[in-house]
Amino acid sequence: MFDDGLHNDKNAGDNIYANVIQGINNINNTFFSVSAIDNDNLFTESPTDTILYSKNNLLDSYYFDINRINLPINNKGIIADVRINNISGGRFDGLSFLYSSGFALSGYSNDKIWSNGVMTASRTEDYLPGTVNNILDSNYYKIYILNANALPFNKSWNIWKHAVELGAKFYDGDGDGIYNPVDLNGNGEWDANEDKPDIIGDVTAWCVLNDGKPSSDRNFSNVSPQGIEVQQTVFAYSPATHPELANVIFIRYSIENKGTVTDILDSVYFSAWSDPDLGEYNDDLIGSDTTINSGYLYNSGDDADYGINPPIFCTTLLQGPASYVPGITYIDNNQNNIFEFGIDTPIDTAKNLSGQLLGDAYLPGAKNQKMTSSIHYMHSHPTQGDANNEFQMRNYLLGKGQNGSIINPCEWVFGQVFNINCEEVNSKFMYSGDPVTKNGWINITPTDQRLMVNTGPCVLEKDKPIEIIIAYIVGRGTDALNSITVTKDIAKDVIGFYKTNFSYIPVGVEETKTETIPTEFVLEQNYPNPFNPTTTIKYSIPSIAKANVAADFSQRTTLKVYDVLGREATTLVNKKQKPGNYQITFNASSLSSGVYYYQLKTGSFIQTKKMLLLK
Repeated sequence: MFDDGLHNDKNAGDNIYANVIQGINNINNTFFSVSAIDNDNLFTESPTDTILYSKNNLLDSYYFDINRINLPINNKGIIADVRINNISGGRFDGLSFLYSSGFALSGYSNDKIWSNGVMTASRTEDYLPGTVNNILDSNYYKIYILNANALPFNKSWNIWKHAVELGAKFYDGDGDGIYNPVDLNGNGEWDANEDKPDIIGDVTAWCVLNDGKPSSDRNFSNVSPQGIEVQQTVFAYSPATHPELANVIFIRYSIENKGTVTDILDSVYFSAWSDPDLGEYNDDLIGSDTTINSGYLYNSGDDADYGINPPIFCTTLLQGPASYVPGITYIDNNQNNIFEFGIDTPIDTAKNLSGQLLGDAYLPGAKNQKMTSSIHYMHSHPTQGDANNEFQMRNYLLGKGQNGSIINPCEWVFGQVFNINCEEVNSKFMYSGDPVTKNGWINITPTDQRLMVNTGPCVLEKDKPIEIIIAYIVGRGTDALNSITVTKDIAKDVIGFYKTNFSYIPVGVEETKTETIPTEFVLEQNYPNPFNPTTTIKYSIPSIAKANVAADFSQRTTLKVYDVLGREATTLVNKKQKPGNYQITFNASSLSSGVYYYQLKTGSFIQTKKMLLLK
């Protein structure tokens, strides 16, 4: 190290020493130690995890290697199919599991179908780095990296200002609406009244991209840019802090219509698209599991690269887009097909979870869509291969065959239905059977496969983003089929982790004890239903702590009953209640027979369910 004023050490002779490391082209985690000689005593600082930045501090690509999954990404939304230091592809235990992944979107714009996405293996790359309106210099359209273990108010926290200018989230500790990460009391620690970046994992990588590639440069040349902006946040956890998540990487997509073409993009479907390759890529099979909103790729036996116990790759939909559906998610009291808070009656509530730092947001009158289809297509196949136009791509997102036909499990040559009536199989969830027990619809044709886990529909209204969260999970058991069991168990824990707003790992989502403090809001279906004249309603209120701020977690809770026209019939609860599990007996002897709705409201959470009184 030097004190000559020439090596980033400020002024010569000021006893501030530094050095410059040449040739750094990528952001990487690295371990370093600093040694300094002081009066014949050797002082050595322990190795510290840090981030090295390139000359411009921001880069086009980043390599995740915080846990067992190694995954390169770039600022165009491409995952895995990114070359960094002559290495590309997702790797698990040092071997390939993922060639490429990204996403697909399709909807209607002024009654015209469009489809676009980031699917490099299928020659579709419609997104460019940056915002729709290019509000900053292109040098800032890069990947922004945050490390949870870095010292507070470090360089990455200040660089996050540019991410915020591009739309990134932050914790507004001082409540002024402006991101300004300053150590207000000078104690060297972050406090709850100070601003902080959106750190959701142990390592967080954020970028923004838009569908601005010209039609002439697209695979689907009939499709023009729709003014769609996507904020992509990839985050993961270290086994040192979350050993249960050592095989998991999360991806959050915030998708927004900026209104440059139309204020409404209608009937929009989203797909978590991937081209997995488990070692030897020609022996891969596809499956799906609707109980965990997942599609997966596996081997039925040994693999040339992985040996006797190849892993499986699973894509799990944790949070689908929020959708407002008259008659399903809300009672449309004024019959205008638009949910209006205070006028219409919510039946359901959607949620956007952003981690413990930023908390959660509830959307009364909407619901989070689940996986609505899971489908595969195959490399270079003439009738079930890469989509050739926007119509074929939309068919895939709808869970149909390439030509728009409904896939018939009874006749589908790439699969077979075992031990159940094939006519009862839901064709939209390809290969939803259990390969371990060989029961249900099973993929029997190993080959190079593409996997699409789809959800929708939703509406992209101008300046109202939707948020979708998925998880990549890789599990490895004692053999190929045991890897399926192992991975599904991991997926259940990941779902539980999501439901606690990325707080902690429960022992399993089905094992919540009623005597413990709940981890999420729950309004249960009344029992019995139909009823006459009494029924029991149970609900749960979780403890909600944000940014370690001490608070009284008692919240004003109301439980009301409405008739079918949305008129209030009675109030069952109206008081402050602490976190816990509650039940109340409702006596409807004074009401006439018919359909009623009961609505729980506590804090910002609102949920409504239907019940039937029969006298």
